[in-house]
Amino acid sequence: MTGTIAPRRGLTGRAMWTFAGQGFSSASNFLLTLVVLATVSAGEFGTFALCLTTYLLCVQLCRYTLGTPMLVLYSEADGSDGNEWRHPLGLSLSLGVVVAIGLLGVAVAFGNHLPGGRGQLAVLGACMPLLLLQDTLRYLAFAHGRPGVAAISDGSWIGLQIVGFAVVFWAGAASAAVLLGVWGAAAAVAGLGSAVALRAVPRILRGRAWLEAHRVLWRRLALEFCLTSGSYYALNYGLALLAGSTELGRLRAAQTLFGPVSVLLLGGTTLGVPESVRARHDPGRLRRFSVRLSAGLVAVALLSGAGVFALLPALGTRFSQDSWVSARSIIPLLSVFGAAVGASTGAIAGLRAVGRGAWIVRAGGVGGAIALGIGLPACWMVGGNGALAALALSEWIFARTAWARLGPFLRR
Repeated sequence: MTGTIAPRRGLTGRAMWTFAGQGFSSASNFLLTLVVLATVSAGEFGTFALCLTTYLLCVQLCRYTLGTPMLVLYSEADGSDGNEWRHPLGLSLSLGVVVAIGLLGVAVAFGNHLPGGRGQLAVLGACMPLLLLQDTLRYLAFAHGRPGVAAISDGSWIGLQIVGFAVVFWAGAASAAVLLGVWGAAAAVAGLGSAVALRAVPRILRGRAWLEAHRVLWRRLALEFCLTSGSYYALNYGLALLAGSTELGRLRAAQTLFGPVSVLLLGGTTLGVPESVRARHDPGRLRRFSVRLSAGLVAVALLSGAGVFALLPALGTRFSQDSWVSARSIIPLLSVFGAAVGASTGAIAGLRAVGRGAWIVRAGGVGGAIALGIGLPACWMVGGNGALAALALSEWIFARTAWARLGPFLRR
């Protein structure tokens, strides 16, 4: 296979496969969190929340540095890129190895200070290279207009994970570290399947040349991630430091309940960039797509949040009563934050498609500063609720200014 692969379906088909793939991918995280929550103590779950936050931080950094550039560079199938799309795959493996070494060092140095910390950190480190490779392969499939490959890979991941969990519980060996290992191993096998389907072999030695060739794009996107999303992860770690890891576990429990909405928000982001790139030469088409994408995501976030809040007293206590009861008060703020993310998604995808990524970086820096300036004191005073309130305020300001910035391009 040479060059890019022409998309095999229209927008509707690609959208369905994209959301299905993101649903399976997020469902694997949801299932892992739910099972660990029902299995371990509150202290160990707090440690698990730190591990999962670290994984999400690394995978998002990989997406911004490698995945999103692939969507921008390879979504228009003209065959001009040759086989250079293989190079980010090797880079994701290299990044995973660096993260693994860091996690193993943290496990040795600080693992004893967290309940179950040494085992969980060591297992996550061992799995990290293949976890990042699997996710980068998903973005390769999205860029090539073949989201079905990503959906099948993600579906295989959750299927293998369910089988592995069943074996672990049958053997009586369930623990947070073991469950993390099963989850990571399932991702590795699923990633291998998508690599075969795409005939994609990572090229580690050519990664440096790829970084040099596209340094303006990936550096801007990496900086954008640090400024726009870095405040979220900084607040998570700040919450654990200022209010304790158990409070971070409470926030993670609420986010688990909000999982289906997160699936759609992430799917909207994944769908938005390549489709906006394909529509960027037609302002009317780009306007319709951007508005519909954001409006749909906002509606889903608010309606789903109301539903979760109403049903939680009846359903949540079946799994872990203390955790669900304490998490319920966070759901309204989480809904408002999710709606803000949805509102900004269409505008950000459109701005990226018309080449205004530099503005996203500047605006994200201001928004991140607002979130941290308000959020860290709020974490110390009111815990997870304060962190989410600061994030929601910052994200709504960001969404409003992003649409104002995109407007002139849509009117041309």
